[in-house]
Amino acid sequence: MIVTRRWLDEWIDLEGIPTQEIVDTFNKIGLEVAEYKKLKIPDRVVVGKVVSCQKHPNADKLNLCKVDVGEETLQIVCGANNVKDAEYVAVAKVGAVLPGDFKIKPAKLRGVESFGMICSSQELGLPEMEKGIMILDKSIGELEVGKELKKYELLNDEVIEIELTANRGDCLSVQGIARELSAVYGRPLKEKRVQEDSSIRIGIGRLVGIAPEGAIDANLLYKAFKTDDFVNPLLIRFRVALTGERFENPAELFAYYITHSTGVLTRVYGHRFFESQGSITIKKDENDYDAVYGKEKGSVVGVIQYEVSKPTKDEENFIIESGYIDPELISKKMFEHPYKSDWSFYRSSRGTDPRVDIGIEFAKYLLSLYYSHVQLYSGTHEVIKEIERKAIKIHFGQLYDLIGQKIDKSEIVEILKALGFEIISVDEDAMVVKTPLYRHDIENLQDVAEEIVRIYGIDNIVSKPLLFKEANRITTAYEQYQKRKQVRYLSVAQGFFETVSYIFTSKETLKKYGFETLEEKLDLLNPITKEMDTLRPSLVPNLLDQTIGNIRNGKKRAMLFEIGTVFDKYRKEKSELAFIHAGYLEPDSVANHGKPYAIDFAGFVKELAGVLGDFELQEIEPEHNLMHPYQSAAILQKEKRVGRVYKLNTTIQEELDLPDTYMAEIDFDALELRYPKAKKYSVYQLSFKDLSLLVDKDIGYAKIAEVVKRSLPKEVKRFYPIDTYEDESLGDKRSLTLRFAVQSDEKTLTEEEIGQIMENVLQELQSQVGAKLR
Repeated sequence: MIVTRRWLDEWIDLEGIPTQEIVDTFNKIGLEVAEYKKLKIPDRVVVGKVVSCQKHPNADKLNLCKVDVGEETLQIVCGANNVKDAEYVAVAKVGAVLPGDFKIKPAKLRGVESFGMICSSQELGLPEMEKGIMILDKSIGELEVGKELKKYELLNDEVIEIELTANRGDCLSVQGIARELSAVYGRPLKEKRVQEDSSIRIGIGRLVGIAPEGAIDANLLYKAFKTDDFVNPLLIRFRVALTGERFENPAELFAYYITHSTGVLTRVYGHRFFESQGSITIKKDENDYDAVYGKEKGSVVGVIQYEVSKPTKDEENFIIESGYIDPELISKKMFEHPYKSDWSFYRSSRGTDPRVDIGIEFAKYLLSLYYSHVQLYSGTHEVIKEIERKAIKIHFGQLYDLIGQKIDKSEIVEILKALGFEIISVDEDAMVVKTPLYRHDIENLQDVAEEIVRIYGIDNIVSKPLLFKEANRITTAYEQYQKRKQVRYLSVAQGFFETVSYIFTSKETLKKYGFETLEEKLDLLNPITKEMDTLRPSLVPNLLDQTIGNIRNGKKRAMLFEIGTVFDKYRKEKSELAFIHAGYLEPDSVANHGKPYAIDFAGFVKELAGVLGDFELQEIEPEHNLMHPYQSAAILQKEKRVGRVYKLNTTIQEELDLPDTYMAEIDFDALELRYPKAKKYSVYQLSFKDLSLLVDKDIGYAKIAEVVKRSLPKEVKRFYPIDTYEDESLGDKRSLTLRFAVQSDEKTLTEEEIGQIMENVLQELQSQVGAKLR
């Protein structure tokens, strides 16, 4: 985006602010300056007035000119064709040094002496504006013959090129850039409006009508004017050349200047294009674009204007169009139906200013200021629909978190108002704002926070360590999903195969195995088959059926698990995890000589531990007929029962012709599978001490463990049984050996200290359960 210091001055008063400070301000507010340069026309280049111009006597392509330069009239030979139409020109006098170290000296061209040079814009270090010499006019200031051109500030300007991100379409205009400076410096924008002559009675409707057909997405506003000499002034040609654009048609150059200045997409049509139809027709074209038609298609809104609709040199009546179309809509259409485009699509796809009246008002302002013999037709034609920006609610707490510090609410309000936001409401905790119509990029709280920080100043935000703050997105459903996933991975790692079965099962089988069944009134009304006539209260019966199938098919070892839904007698459902292991403990191999051991209770529990982690077992009585009367236990996690593990009842095992079989039923919802947390550990030596006891046969390990836990010294980190022994010589006693891990957090324990700890444990067991040292 190209702007100049003097161009900005036309929109905002920058008096007293150095240009370098303005450049620094742009960089601070996120408008990165890519290049800054100051234009300066060389010394001894003056305003000259062409007194006469005639053909060179010895050359057809040269002209012999008399040029008044104030103190004298110079004879200058010039080869430019347009010098014939020139009145005021730029003259480099003898002694001037032009860019490229080109020195002006007296010369003789085809036998005629020449004292100086009538210059083109390029020869003065300015961009090319037209072919031939640069013709001066009063748009750059009052022309004084003999005055040096370096004293005309509008030509000797300071050019600033700004790199814009794609979302900042609001800054693709001089007015847009001036708006940013207005917010920073608190200086108002200048209005560019003129009062129309009310005595003119000819309305635009007398010249041309408007005929919209169907639904139109664009907003369009039309104004007409008449002139018999449409010539763009030097200042406008100069500034458009600075932007890098070139136009052969002066009306298109005029429209581009309005667009670049205001941000409102502007076109100029010749009236003759609409004359045969009598009206401006606006309708969808073959690709669903909004298009403007006269005798044929003249333009596609926001995309291109065709040559056929541009004014010709002898045109007298002109139609100005200020338009707007939603940038997302036009970009989507261009993606779906690619179209050849001109300079307008770059701007419309990034978002032009929807306030189309600004474009028309600025056109009137330019016509009244720089153009002669202009007559405006009264009134306008329009196709307008209201554009409403959505309201954004800003919670101050969230805003402060995003910014990184608290900013006074009144200052936030002032910043947003300066940026053109509409303040709907403000209270203690939040405020509601509407974005300006020209800010297409602001959608949410984060965007608003960025705007506040830009103007408040990133340097004014106190530096803090980087902090990522995000709401907890872990839901119960996600936790259940991860829990199931983890159980599956761990189960497969232990050698189990996952199986999936119907939630239906046989009521007769359930009763045979002693399971609780649904109440009669809640049972299935229309079962699929007799074998699936009720809802399952456990996964085990179905697992058992599948195990039977595996064994009958010659498998020597079956390891299955399932996670599924089960139902109690009231039809209340819950998730259950079940395991079954039948046959060998491990596959036959060279290592076990093809004779692996059969699965036993200890082996099955070890497999479960690989899935469930730490747990304890507590002896229980059988709770249904599948449970072995002497090999059944409850599974405890943190002293809370989560399931049961048992060997298959021997009678049923023989009836089903199965090898040794072990099963587990676990309440999946009650099961805890958490990642282990780091715990404090000691750097001092860990010692293991065994304690062999004689205890009554009728005292179970659970009772002994309870006593030990209750009086456990802090130096005992853990304990566990390692041996039990019964013999006739022991009578009604049995031998039990416990291993204790002893370690201090503060020092290395001596043998005496360890011995005292063990003595304390022994005394507690003696007093509570009558244990004796063996």
